[in-house]
Amino acid sequence: MTAASGLHGHLDLLASTDGEGRTVLRRQSFSAPFHISKPHHEADWLVVNLASPTPGLLSGDRVKVKVEIATGARLLLTTPSASRLHTMSGGHAELTQEFTVARDGSLDFSPEYLIPQRGTRYRQRTRISVEQGGTLFWCESIAPGRTASGEIFAYEELRFATDIFVGATHALRERFALAPGEAALNALRARFSTAYYASIVCVAPGISAPAGALEELHDPQTAWVGITALPAGGLVVKMIAADSVAFRDRLARARQILYEAAGEVMPSLRRITGGA
Repeated sequence: MTAASGLHGHLDLLASTDGEGRTVLRRQSFSAPFHISKPHHEADWLVVNLASPTPGLLSGDRVKVKVEIATGARLLLTTPSASRLHTMSGGHAELTQEFTVARDGSLDFSPEYLIPQRGTRYRQRTRISVEQGGTLFWCESIAPGRTASGEIFAYEELRFATDIFVGATHALRERFALAPGEAALNALRARFSTAYYASIVCVAPGISAPAGALEELHDPQTAWVGITALPAGGLVVKMIAADSVAFRDRLARARQILYEAAGEVMPSLRRITGGA
């Protein structure tokens, strides 16, 4: 597939409140590779699963995401399965994301990890604007590849650019590339031969680093975890884990710790159904 024939998909959502104060999708527009599940409410959040009707991104695919959270709205966006980046012979796939959170609004963006296959070339650009008094939980995570097939760090190049603004403060600017020979990839492999990586950003009014809590997640044998404070009220947690089991365990626990630090009740990423 060439760049000219690639997929040009989009996701455009506006979450606001109805007359009863419940979060609803006031605007929704999407095209492949996106499809959204029927939203449901969980712990005062509106939960939306982004499901892909396509097998993943290919060379030439260009995807744009725009999500707005109005005052008082609380939206959790997640995915039911990992996102795949397929083998690419020339060209690259590209994802551009823009998130806006109004004062007293809340966004939790917690998708499953990316799985880059052999020869993948991928570029991701993210811009997040959070008004003073808004709340953000944002996560991105990357698998080393199709580990069950023995395909580990076989991708060609992954490039990420992230900017987060809190009010007028440029709270975070991050640029990194994962490619053979690049320092960032060498650092991952130096700790674990099949390192899973995650970055979690939490912005919330009055949040402060929980003393000792995240340090308990650090284990030289299975996971390395660090935390940094952001200006304007925020925390960044970085982690690498030896395998998917340790990674999922640390990620879930880190989310719980950050929610508690923000004084919030954490919603479930999956629909909870009752049983008899």
